[in-house]
Amino acid sequence: MIRWIKRALVALVAAVAIGYPLAGWSSEQLDDAARANLLSSGQARQFVTLPMGTMHVRISGPVNGPPVLLIHGGMVGGYGFQNWQKPLADAGFRIIVPDLFGYGFSDRPDTPYTRQFYVDQLAQLLDTLGTRTPVHVVGASMGGAIATAFTASFPARVRSVALMAPAGGGRVAVVNGALLWPVIGDVAFRMFGSSYSRDVIAKAYANSPAREPMMAWMAAQTRYRGYAEGLLNNLRNYDAAWQPEDYAALGRSGLPVLAVWGTADTVNPFDQSRVLARHVPQMKIVPLEGKGHAITYGETDAVLAAVIPFFRAAGRPGS
Repeated sequence: MIRWIKRALVALVAAVAIGYPLAGWSSEQLDDAARANLLSSGQARQFVTLPMGTMHVRISGPVNGPPVLLIHGGMVGGYGFQNWQKPLADAGFRIIVPDLFGYGFSDRPDTPYTRQFYVDQLAQLLDTLGTRTPVHVVGASMGGAIATAFTASFPARVRSVALMAPAGGGRVAVVNGALLWPVIGDVAFRMFGSSYSRDVIAKAYANSPAREPMMAWMAAQTRYRGYAEGLLNNLRNYDAAWQPEDYAALGRSGLPVLAVWGTADTVNPFDQSRVLARHVPQMKIVPLEGKGHAITYGETDAVLAAVIPFFRAAGRPGS
């Protein structure tokens, strides 16, 4: 029996030793040549160079329209706001949708993905684009925590805050804690992180007509090296699930705040809206009855029915 256990362990180590580097080599490098191909094929919209790296960003709507910065959550990248762009542009807003570093077609920097990492890249993006007017900020899921952190850091740069089932109101188990350990997590995410994230999104959109285009996007962004490692980096370095100080700062800012939330959300449960409302007393909560977590992309019409009037009211003098 001991002999068989030893043989099994040797086989496991050998499989990992072979599979770990192969998992990296089998993914594509996101370099200048890849970006040129993405632009020529129409998959990418625009690349901007920031001090932290090269970022993919989608910009649309009237040049002089009120700017709206849309911050995606974990896994999906900026494509999660794909269905928002035309309605917001038609409503007269200037839309800025980045793929945060580590996601989509943006660089995957070799640095800790901390709260400050996300706040700084957004400030750099607005600076590089020359956006001086205060922006309406939208954050979805983890992007809600990032939007709140950005607003807490730069309240003068923000006109209003709209949160879609945001993280920050209570810790939930995202992965088994052992997967965050050194070596174990590195191997697991390098070898299986991309396929795991695709499976998670596939289940989230299992009965949605939006499933097919979303899965095509997931295949596109996960084929580039560093995506899965970025997910692990984020989980190790940014506790987005519990951010009471940032939400308290948002409450003190007095800025208009909207939260749209599915009552059947199992990722960031709807009960967390009450936790956040204690920190942000001006928060208006719009429940979507019976809806789950994937509302930003999967329930666009219902969400925008609340968001667009909110933006317009927040943009009025004296609001």
